[in-house]
This record gives sequence, C-alpha cells and structure tokens, in this order.
Amino acid sequence: MAVAFDGKLRMAAAALGCGSRKEFCARFRKANPATECDLERLNKWVQGRSLPRAASVYADLGAVIGTAKPGRWIADCSLEDFAAELAACTGADAATLVASGGVASRAVTRAAGLFGGVATLAGAFAAYSPGWSPHFRGHLIRGALRLKPGRNGTLIATYAEALVGRVARLTGEVQIAGRSMHCVLREPDGDMMLFVSLQVPGPPASMLCGVMSGVAFVAHESLPSACRIAFIRVPETPRLDATNRYLDPVPGAIAADLADLGVTLAEAGRFDAFTREFLGASPIQVTAQDQASFAGMLDRAYLGATG
Repeated sequence: MAVAFDGKLRMAAAALGCGSRKEFCARFRKANPATECDLERLNKWVQGRSLPRAASVYADLGAVIGTAKPGRWIADCSLEDFAAELAACTGADAATLVASGGVASRAVTRAAGLFGGVATLAGAFAAYSPGWSPHFRGHLIRGALRLKPGRNGTLIATYAEALVGRVARLTGEVQIAGRSMHCVLREPDGDMMLFVSLQVPGPPASMLCGVMSGVAFVAHESLPSACRIAFIRVPETPRLDATNRYLDPVPGAIAADLADLGVTLAEAGRFDAFTREFLGASPIQVTAQDQASFAGMLDRAYLGATG
C-alpha cells in the first residue's frame, strides 16, 4: 500500500505550478507516453478514492518531479520525506508543500470568484471553541488562526492552540465550494489532525463561524470530538499567539479578550453573550464506553451471521 499517495500528488502539482489536474496529467504523459495515468484515474488518486494498480505509476511520478529515487521509494516514503525530495528537485519550500499540497481544483476556481478573491479572507483571527479536555470541562479554548494566500490562488490556514505547556500548530489548504469552506489541518511534526467546516462570509470577512472535529488529546483516552467554533478577525500582532489559553467563559470574558487584542465593539455585552450561547458549554464526544456498549449489543449477532 502506498503511503499518502493523494497528498504526494497534490504536493507535486503545487510544486510544479500546475493550474489544473489536466495540466498535471500532461506531465505524466510527457515523462512516459505509455503511462497508466489518465485524467479519470488521476482524479480518483488525488481524491484518495483509489491507488494505482500499476507500480510503474510511482516511477512515472518520480520522473515527473525529476528525482533519481525509484518508484518503490516514491510509494513508501512519508509525506515529509517526499516534500523534502520534491523541494530539492524543484526549489519549492518543503514546509509550504506539506501545508498546501494542493492541485488547483474546481474548489480553488470558485474561491477566485469571491469579491476580492482569497485576499478577502486572508488575515489573523482569534479562535473560540469549547475545550475538549475532560480536565478543562466548561472552559473555552482561545486559539489563533491565520489565513494566507498560497500558490495558484489557494488559501493556507494555520491554526494554533496552547495545550498544557506546548503549542500545537496545524496547517492545511482551504477548499472553498460555493458559500462553504473546509480544511483538514495537520500538525507537521506530530499526530494531531482537525477538520474545520465554515461559512464563507462576504467582505469585510470580520468573522468565520462553523464546526470543528477531531480527537481530544489532553485526555486519558481517545475522545472523538466535535464542536462549534468562531474565528474573529483581529489585528496581526505577536500578542495573539502569546495569549492563546483556556478561557473561563464568564460574562464579558470574550469581549475583554478581543479588546486586549485591539478590537473595539460598540455592543460588546451583546456580542459576548451571543458568542458564548453560540459556542455552547461543552463539545459532542464519543467515549470508549460508548463503543463498548454498542459492541456488546451487536457483535454477537454479527459473529453469528458470519459463522
């Protein structure tokens, strides 16, 4: 099984400056006229719906990016190792490749249709969401989000939280479709992953709201979690990162935090109350006991059916 082949394809296309999958597919045909890569297969591979049946495709990708590494290495290496090799071959920045990894797609084309393009959304945001850790139940997490234009009209998100003495920083490419935007955020040097789905606002894009899902990491067990999240645009300042923390959601806390970050609100009390009500007191979570209870009621029936 190839390792993260979809991500490697997206990274390669981004590094080579391909504006579409059709253009990227043409690179394969140029490298090997007999390649098994065609547009239909490429679409499935990039979406992670399937993997190449022919091992020669991995060698073809190596030829496309200009590496001397064999096809087996292309298939087996990690995303980080592939990004480093891709950067060495193309001169692209490895960290940016890991963060973006994107073929310009229909979603990016729609992003270009926004009034002002992705620049409308770019900027710094204070992030508020219910804490997922059982040790901080009832608190809010105040994190930070930065949206920056990437290659080929893409938008790159970097989200940061301060979690028990360490800073978790996750990045990913934003996909915009119609009036919604979605992003899979990954920690480049760790195992954390988050999925964020948001409404696309009109100018001046003063805030973004939606939902976030992932796993609670400051916990004694794996807790799949989901919650609402609100991103409020703030001035770009180092203080945004320095003040990431757990926040006690008492009346006025969010408005005071925003004021500390340079945001003056005419109806601070009303905004604060609405935001706390929107976020809610706690996330939706699934425990190991939930899984065990379902298994206890269902496993015997399924095992009997297969016997």
